[in-house]
Amino acid sequence: MPEQTSISAVPLAGAPDSWIEHGEWGSRALDILGDPIPDRALAEQFASEKQLPLEDRRALLIRSRDLPDWRRPPKPDENPTATDDHQVTIYQRDGSTSVSETSASTTEGILFGIEALEPDPGGHVRLAAEVMNFSYRIHSGQPHRLRLLAYTEPGGTLLTNTAHFGSFPDDPETLWLAGGISGGGRRDPAMATWGEYFLSSRPTSATLTVILSYPSSTSHRAGS
Repeated sequence: MPEQTSISAVPLAGAPDSWIEHGEWGSRALDILGDPIPDRALAEQFASEKQLPLEDRRALLIRSRDLPDWRRPPKPDENPTATDDHQVTIYQRDGSTSVSETSASTTEGILFGIEALEPDPGGHVRLAAEVMNFSYRIHSGQPHRLRLLAYTEPGGTLLTNTAHFGSFPDDPETLWLAGGISGGGRRDPAMATWGEYFLSSRPTSATLTVILSYPSSTSHRAGS
């Protein structure tokens, strides 16, 4: 794997006002991050789009098996050619949990990892049920999942870790975000959880913006 580059998160309070000015694009961004959508008609449209018929869900599952290898995160034993011409900005939504990021750019895409440290000096947090889920998967018993929004410019393609693998684009030039390995473990005096994501194809002459958002519940509240 190429050498990783550390990226600092920039605090972001609420959604950028400019999103509202971008019509459906901005509303979809708000929907991905779990924020209220001002336009009720669009909110209802997005909700109906998520209720796919059974046959459509099956078709997506079958198509996901054809996801090209070059759109998948590089394996740990692979040694892709690295580049250093990418520019990435990561915004962190309001929250008390510290988040760190690393990024590595290859000729095929940008691989980045996100890690959160949950303060736990007493050692009472249970990894299986009480920590943040940074994976693209929904885990049983863990009500939370990281909401990840990425785009190369306002008004451009919106990428999210909640998209089905079977919905990858046919056009190799169209950006796509795929989830990789994830995990967690104790890092005294905290509990660490992390996830890996791969953006392909590698954007050129553009600034990639990534916004991390995490839902809250009555038993556990954290943001990133």
